[in-house]
Amino acid sequence: MAEQTPELIWFNGKVRPWEEATVHVWSELAVRGTSVFEGIRAYWRADEEQYRILAINEHMRRMRRSCKLLWIPADEEMFVQLEKGMGELLHALDFREHAYLRPTIYIERGRYGTDSASTQLGSYITSFPVPRPVQTDTGTRLKVSSWRRAHDLTISPMIKTGGAYQAFRGPMVEAQRAGFDDAIMLNDEGTVAETPGAAVFVVRDGRVTTPPVSSGLLESITREKVVELMRLEFGVEVEQRPIARSELYIADEVFICGTLAEVQPVVDVDHHLIGNGKPGAFTTRLRDRFHSICVDGDREPEGWFTHV
Repeated sequence: MAEQTPELIWFNGKVRPWEEATVHVWSELAVRGTSVFEGIRAYWRADEEQYRILAINEHMRRMRRSCKLLWIPADEEMFVQLEKGMGELLHALDFREHAYLRPTIYIERGRYGTDSASTQLGSYITSFPVPRPVQTDTGTRLKVSSWRRAHDLTISPMIKTGGAYQAFRGPMVEAQRAGFDDAIMLNDEGTVAETPGAAVFVVRDGRVTTPPVSSGLLESITREKVVELMRLEFGVEVEQRPIARSELYIADEVFICGTLAEVQPVVDVDHHLIGNGKPGAFTTRLRDRFHSICVDGDREPEGWFTHV
């Protein structure tokens, strides 16, 4: 079955037909995957007839940092255009349902170029409708991958770059062929890092823990929001420390969170049932509260959303 694509894309400054957004096969984007990107959620509010984009400022701030770490000489005007372009594309597509946005900055020409005189950049934004994942309700099943998360001295996990995401292909295929939904990556020390697209949390004996950024994970914005939510509304302080693989198996609850995953209970890791093999009470409460904020606008925390 052919992949379904939207009719429109935002490409180098304007909304265009999807087919017009082309890049040469010898571009740095095609040859070396030289790009930085963000994955952002836009929630449709039918009663307001507008979108609420979650944490757009934080996402654009992280994108600037990715450019800095990868020596991509994007100027401030490019980020301003991308932020404006997200609203333009959403309204042009007129999905009228929750959507995923993926703004991207890439190098067209300039092998290892680090300044505007020697480097030609391009940018685009894609958007697709995203229904609620079924695993949000049923729980997800994870396999600890035999592959390791890249070390900071190899390619920093803090850089959200297209080329680095090839490191997730092996773990994802391995997990899916073994009958699991997703993979958990360990780092070089053998402790938990993250899944290919989400942060990992462990609930055990009334305490909630998550690996620190130094364990080899992306500085997840959804993770920050979830930690904030637990602290302010649940009175739970999340401990950030290295998490051993075995702790996953004996946890009372495990959950993951990310832009596409939102908040998902984990019910199985490597055929070890988590708790009773069903979504746990704490995770369910957290998931439902996150959903009520994002979808229903219920007691929306200050600064979470930008309305477009």
